[in-house]
Amino acid sequence: MKKLTYRHRDIEYTLTNIEPDLWSWSFEINGKIRNGVTRARLDLLAQRRVCTIIDRELKSAERTIPQEPEEDAGS
Repeated sequence: MKKLTYRHRDIEYTLTNIEPDLWSWSFEINGKIRNGVTRARLDLLAQRRVCTIIDRELKSAERTIPQEPEEDAGS
């Protein structure tokens, strides 16, 4: 079993080859742990798929952050 650790956009993630062409992955964003599996022949393809998931999660996290109310300039 091959276990690899990488970083993407300052998020550390792990890839573990659990059987031929099947990879388990996990990462944490804002205290929320995400994990899953992906099918890929090459570890580079599995890395790319996890990076895409991380990008999607980061974009989703940006949308859920409450924004500061804007001050009225006329007051």
